[in-house]
Amino acid sequence: MLGDRPNTFRIAQLNAENLFLFLDESTERDWRKVSEKEWQKLSNASVPNKSLLKTLWLADSLLAIDADVVFLSEVGGQESIQNFAKHFLKGAYVPHLIEGNSDRGIDIGYLVKKDFPHRVELRSYKDVPLKFHYPHEDPATARTHYFSRDCAELRIFSGDDATKPALVCLSVHLKSKLDPDGIDPEGKDRRAAELAALVGIYKEIRSQPNPPPVIVAGDFNGSARRAAIAPEFEALVGTDLESVQDILGREGQDAATQLQFNRSSQIQLLQIDYVFVSPELKAHLIPNGCEVFRYRSELNVALPLPTTLDQRLHLPSDHYPVVATFTNFLNKT
Repeated sequence: MLGDRPNTFRIAQLNAENLFLFLDESTERDWRKVSEKEWQKLSNASVPNKSLLKTLWLADSLLAIDADVVFLSEVGGQESIQNFAKHFLKGAYVPHLIEGNSDRGIDIGYLVKKDFPHRVELRSYKDVPLKFHYPHEDPATARTHYFSRDCAELRIFSGDDATKPALVCLSVHLKSKLDPDGIDPEGKDRRAAELAALVGIYKEIRSQPNPPPVIVAGDFNGSARRAAIAPEFEALVGTDLESVQDILGREGQDAATQLQFNRSSQIQLLQIDYVFVSPELKAHLIPNGCEVFRYRSELNVALPLPTTLDQRLHLPSDHYPVVATFTNFLNKT
């Protein structure tokens, strides 16, 4: 149960599912009194805005979680994240985003609490080559490949040292299982290459003298849990990273971040969204402040997991937020 938490540090990771929020005129209004038809008319963009009901519900969920830092993926660029923060999060968060490599405009961003007492700095790894080619490509002549979206690094500085971060956050949204060109079944080879690049970035950070702690979080688009790790994530085994859910022994329904329904309407519980931490952060975890957040009803009651596809489609995102709370190791001088 999430509640009052003095002297803590909380993060949330969320794939917001197509968070496109384009407004041709941004006059403030009571969004709960605007119809969906009126809402969509506020934009002439080529992609529709995320439904107003789902946008409001998503914002209500993040405000209820009350994280200091939100790792946000599938957000439609600078304009969308700025509109989300300004119009739906009551100005409580400052958006940070560098547009990445997505061919459909879904980027990785961060939301940092407006009253967060530490300086932050955003960096991008979108131009880092993966050193990967598909089997049909000639490495001597084919162009290099990069992250499908990005690996976005948020550095958090605390105390008097303005050069060394007190914490490094790495946010990713790895290659999906879509393979429209039929060259990489379920995207496994590309996803493995992106994971290897992520591990390389993590190891470089940790190779520094007195390295900062690191949180790695995002939508991995596959099973990266210790007991059922997919082959494309084997590079994780060679690191000291551990997922919060593994550390706390959460599995099954308690760890599920997405539900899928097959043609027979059978439910698959998937854990594809993760928060990983470097070893020194394990002792700071507060178990009752760590959860896969379940969306709430209008009466503020956590809804049970959907039992039908229609119920799932009604939710504000097809992913649930992953929340981790720590004792506040950042308060150092």
